Amino acid sequence: MKILIKTIFILVCSVNILFSQTTDSAVLYQEAINTVDGDKASKIYDKIIQSNSKSDYYWLSVLKKAELNYAIGSYITASVLFREFNVDAPGYLVTEDTKDLFFKSLAAAGQTDSLRIYQKKLNRSVSSKQSKNIINKNKVWFIQFGAYSKKDSAEILKESLMEDGLRDIQVSQVMNRGKMIYYVRSSNVKSYSSIKKQADKLKKKDIDFIISGY
Repeated sequence: MKILIKTIFILVCSVNILFSQTTDSAVLYQEAINTVDGDKASKIYDKIIQSNSKSDYYWLSVLKKAELNYAIGSYITASVLFREFNVDAPGYLVTEDTKDLFFKSLAAAGQTDSLRIYQKKLNRSVSSKQSKNIINKNKVWFIQFGAYSKKDSAEILKESLMEDGLRDIQVSQVMNRGKMIYYVRSSNVKSYSSIKKQADKLKKKDIDFIISGY
């Protein structure tokens, strides 16, 4: 009986730690996105990456770090980060734009041999077995626009999105270790293909978001 209780305790702790990492990463990522100072934003992305949670926010932070390095001309560092993102991140996060930036960073760094190799490799398919498993496993999908520790901030983003013509935007709250987190999300749908169509339309509006599910 004691062994069973101990096992359950360990499992509960593991789930709480994982959820805490995802929640904290969501809030930190939103903070970084809203930060004008590039150096400060970079440090926040580093904090998310160092958590090694391998959540969507981990991968998006790798991408943002790559973009920041590319913008200041650190093409070798940018190409390493772009490679990690485009090769190892879940396929539903990888886009033609992220691949194009990777190719440009390799060209700017003078790595023409690597450029040819990765152009051939990435243009075949960005869908990994892991990505397919996630897509098949998740029963509910939604678009997440932000995560905040204050409800007022979430409501402001919701109103801004609605002013931009978006509908069915909601603020969802989740209690985690005594802290309430407020997520700004779209309504849930039951298939990845449906949420992907919504996301494709949003790309034209220059709005920050991620596709997520459970």
